Amino acid sequence: MKTYKFLILTLGTLLFASCEKELDRDLTDVSVTVATNENVRYEGNILTVKKGTPVEFLFHGDPDYISFFSGEIGHQYIYRDRKEISVEDIVSCDFKFSIWAQYGVANSCKDQFDVLYLAEEDPDNPGNTIFFPGMSKNNFEADSVLVEKNTPWKELITRAQLPQAPVTSAAGALSFSKSVKEYIGKKLTLALVLNRDQKEAISANNPEDPEATIVQSTFNILNMCVETKWKNGRVTTAYASSFGFTPLNMKNKTKYEEQAPENMPKDLEYGSVSTGVTGMWNLSSIKSGGFTINGTAANNPWKYNWLVSDYLNLAECPEPDSGVKVKDISLDLESYSYTYNQVGTYTATFLMNNANYSHVASKTCELIINVTE
Repeated sequence: MKTYKFLILTLGTLLFASCEKELDRDLTDVSVTVATNENVRYEGNILTVKKGTPVEFLFHGDPDYISFFSGEIGHQYIYRDRKEISVEDIVSCDFKFSIWAQYGVANSCKDQFDVLYLAEEDPDNPGNTIFFPGMSKNNFEADSVLVEKNTPWKELITRAQLPQAPVTSAAGALSFSKSVKEYIGKKLTLALVLNRDQKEAISANNPEDPEATIVQSTFNILNMCVETKWKNGRVTTAYASSFGFTPLNMKNKTKYEEQAPENMPKDLEYGSVSTGVTGMWNLSSIKSGGFTINGTAANNPWKYNWLVSDYLNLAECPEPDSGVKVKDISLDLESYSYTYNQVGTYTATFLMNNANYSHVASKTCELIINVTE
């Protein structure tokens, strides 16, 4: 009996030690090589490959997880965690959008919409630097005075360039592209305004109804974004959803008959809507850069409203470089094939990981690949 107990104890100890070793296994012996042929060959430490030829990467060892970064634009391992772009790497940085006015006549939309900005300036006199300090978003009276009266806004797009007459569809939208590269690293704020001059509804000049007024146009914004081009050829797009836009509903204390209570936001001062409500910002499609400010039907008071951004971080990288998952713990994989279709030199990187509740190990394997015609 003692012998049996000893054997069981010994086997248990060995199994435990084996499990511990398995849990703690590192990646020292893991590596990646390439299957060579007439179109895939080594020249020193560089792998030369003909464009369009599949490259077969061979795995040695058995990591739990493998991710592959091809080294092409948008898939470089060194940029996988990048949050901001170096200014020196930026070729151009453009604020873009399209806009069209809907409903009414020319006077319904003429001078009814403004696209404004304020950027940190006067670097020669830092003590008097001008910039928008930002809204509190919890003190409407102070915010409305700041935005409406105490900020020296400038036109980013002049009124004369913006819609001067309504059109029937987005096909008639006006498109704009404005360089904002000079504002990288500065506190840049955008503001959009419906009826900044606070015009009263315009008479319809109807002899039979002298009090009749015309429609106030609805303004539709499409694809608003900041598009950044890098020296390496990559293009990234930050849509308006990243701008931190907040409505400033100037007439929130006025109850209009045409504003159905069930469609109004809970926060009447700073809220937006998800359906067409006269005089309110509908930001439900802002993720793709689209949003709307609804005007007013005929014979109703014209509305007045602001939409103000947070500071735009023009050096922000909205899309860090990414790899593709090649293997997880459920797969047995001995090789992986990838094809380069563009001539150039790339650093292909495999990220290997072992991970469990008690141990994590990581290793990268890099190969320089020269793709030729």
